[in-house]
Amino acid sequence: MSLRWRLTLVIGGVVAVMLFGASFLAYVSAESELNDQVDEFLLTRSRETELTLEIGFDTSGSLTEALPPGTALGFSRGTLASLTRADASIQLLNPNQSNLTLVSGNELPVTDEDREFAALSSAQTQRQFTNRLGETGTEYRVLVSTSPFGALMVGRSVSDIEQTLDGLRGWLLLISVMGSIAAAGVGWIVAEGVLRPVARLAAATEQVAETRRFEADLRVEGRDELGALARSFNSMLSALRASREQQERLVRDANHELRTPLTSLRTNVDVMRRRGNSLEHSQRESIMEEMSTEIRELTELVTELVGVATSSAVLAPEAFIEVDLVMLCREAADRTVARTGRQVVVEGPELACVYGDPTGLARAIGNLLGNAVKFSPADTQISMTVGPDSVEVLDRGPGIPEDETSRIFDRFYRSDSTRTLSGSGLGLAIVSEIAAAHGGQAFARNREGGGAVVGFSVIPDLPGRFGIE
Repeated sequence: MSLRWRLTLVIGGVVAVMLFGASFLAYVSAESELNDQVDEFLLTRSRETELTLEIGFDTSGSLTEALPPGTALGFSRGTLASLTRADASIQLLNPNQSNLTLVSGNELPVTDEDREFAALSSAQTQRQFTNRLGETGTEYRVLVSTSPFGALMVGRSVSDIEQTLDGLRGWLLLISVMGSIAAAGVGWIVAEGVLRPVARLAAATEQVAETRRFEADLRVEGRDELGALARSFNSMLSALRASREQQERLVRDANHELRTPLTSLRTNVDVMRRRGNSLEHSQRESIMEEMSTEIRELTELVTELVGVATSSAVLAPEAFIEVDLVMLCREAADRTVARTGRQVVVEGPELACVYGDPTGLARAIGNLLGNAVKFSPADTQISMTVGPDSVEVLDRGPGIPEDETSRIFDRFYRSDSTRTLSGSGLGLAIVSEIAAAHGGQAFARNREGGGAVVGFSVIPDLPGRFGIE
């Protein structure tokens, strides 16, 4: 069953339960109110009858003498006539239970309980309401009460009440059914409106799955949860488009960068295969050295490509730990000194702890030092300045042209003046991505007196900012 039908049934079902419940309570309340009115009417008639009988009673008569229905020994015709009412049936059952006097209306059926009431003394006054059927099938509401004259029975037909309740029951049932149908219709309309953005989202998702393209932006309507869902979906598509574009650009750039060393290697291999025996020793050594250089650059390029491709996946903020930037910088400086023999000085506090990935941060620091070694003269010192949340590497190289400062962190970017130097153009791009993964950014500027300052910053309290405890 679709979600639209489920919402329709839920809304219609809830409204139906409420309507039927309210109708049932209304019916019960109306029935009780009508019955209470009948009981109050019977009680009033009973009291009026008792009072009239007490006033018109002839003490010379005997209550026990059997008389035909319609007369009562001891009561004058005027007294009985005054009790005749069209809206009630009144009759007396004398104490010896042998005489039933019909005072007004139709004869009411007599039960054993009525005879017991007739035998009670007036000091034991009791009243009892019952429902009973007459000889013609008419239902009566009967009040039986004790009196000095026997059991006084006052009854009234409740057929009009039954008709009223039947009509009320029909109307309430019709209202409940029609209200439930209307509620189901409203539920369908509401479900249609609520699920329309969800349907568009599903269609967009299917389009992305089928076409493998991320162009299916959703129309954002409103500021509610569905609008937020559409905005989140569009943001996800934008991120996926940017990621796809970066991947395609990376592949294109990698293809271009790989082609140069591979072409050079292919050429040298062909030369060695065709003319290897005829070449002089110095020529062969030169070709072999060139091939070795190309292989090293190719290896470095592949390594950095893998680093670029995996850096975003490896650096997960949830797995960050406390890291000392000063210790990482000193370790990187020691490796650089051992490998190149260059002088590297680290300046900063004794401790600078941040939350991050130690492997990623070490790679970024190593790339900064490698960049400084490549561009600094051999007899100059390389300095590292460590702050509470940043690392800067200072060199005395040629500096950075003003129009290229914002581009040196792009993948495979190399200035025209540095294309003859070794490198792939990925080192600083990796630094930028690692810094971004740590909530910071990479930066570069020219150094006073010549050279450049290249570094990155991080957010030291990253767990608090990213919701990590």
